[in-house]
Amino acid sequence: MLPIQQETHWVYKTAQITRIGWFIIHLLIIILFLSSMPFFWLIMPLFFAAFLIPQWTGTKINSFGVRNYPLLELIFSGLFLIIGCYFSNNYSSFLAYPALCAGLYSKEGKERWLLWAGFSIVPFFAVLAAGLDRLGMGVIDGFFFFGIGMAIAKVLEAEKKTKLLLEENKRQNQLLEKYAKQVEKITLLEERNRLAKDLHDTIGHTFTSVIMGLDAASFLQKNSPEKAQEQIELLGSVMRKSLGEIRSHIHQISPNDENEELSSQIKKIATEFALHTQLAIHYEQFEAQDINLSTQGTLTLIRCLQEALTNAVRHGGANKITVTLKGDASTVFLTIKDNGIGTSDIKFGFGLNSMKDRLESLQGGMNIESKVNEGTVVCCFLPVTVRV
Repeated sequence: MLPIQQETHWVYKTAQITRIGWFIIHLLIIILFLSSMPFFWLIMPLFFAAFLIPQWTGTKINSFGVRNYPLLELIFSGLFLIIGCYFSNNYSSFLAYPALCAGLYSKEGKERWLLWAGFSIVPFFAVLAAGLDRLGMGVIDGFFFFGIGMAIAKVLEAEKKTKLLLEENKRQNQLLEKYAKQVEKITLLEERNRLAKDLHDTIGHTFTSVIMGLDAASFLQKNSPEKAQEQIELLGSVMRKSLGEIRSHIHQISPNDENEELSSQIKKIATEFALHTQLAIHYEQFEAQDINLSTQGTLTLIRCLQEALTNAVRHGGANKITVTLKGDASTVFLTIKDNGIGTSDIKFGFGLNSMKDRLESLQGGMNIESKVNEGTVVCCFLPVTVRV
């Protein structure tokens, strides 16, 4: 076994300290009761060998003595027990604690079972050496105590495996957190790039149309003032519509305040949309304070809200919308209900499919209910951790 100071587990340290105590007790017994016997000077070297050789034949984990401690304990302690019983004509339980230590330090595999068999057989030889009239329950000392040591060793092995699994799990969790942060950054970048392209295309298309229209109006102003006026009014309508789209894109591409609560961001978006579209939007919130969502989760719900509000106006023709945010111990729900024309056949286009994919990528989902002339209800949900 390793020196006490090199052992890291208290069980092994305790076993070694107790082993020293076991040695001292038997040393005193030998001195007090056997010192007058003629075989005393033969027994003493065997006794010290049985204690010192198994315990101090190595100081490194890969040394011969450390690797083969249970076998050395079996050989030297067993030899001392047999010879001591032969000379004293009496049986001793000397092997009990060495057998426990050997079981404690034994390793998994066939070797462990062979050692157990060895410690179980040695007491029988000791009884034969002392005389069969000394046969008693002490003959099972080796079998019993090695079994106890082996059971403790199995518990320690299970503890070690559990610790390694926990460390590996912790390492994997750290890797997953790093990966999630990287995915989150990539997702945000892709989202901003997409919106930037949409903004570029919108501005480029609109400005090109308006410039060409203004050139035409300038040409018509001299020959046909009425048509020129119609052209200018048409261009004004295009510009107003385009301005609304550009504002919507700018609002989406601008980064959100990471310190702002989800409920505040949802309410702000609903309020701004109502201001721009002149719609009646009612915001409700139930038990949703301090919801702890990742940046990606928050962005996903915001995009779903923006898409649902746009669809309610563009496709549903709604003039009243209710936005509800609700959270419990495991899930946050975002519901958008409008009074639009509704439909009996919900078709998933690019926008709805995008919403669905975003939510499902975060283990969430989306439900849509719609009836003709009764409006549409869109419910988005995500798993969350709620701060207590």
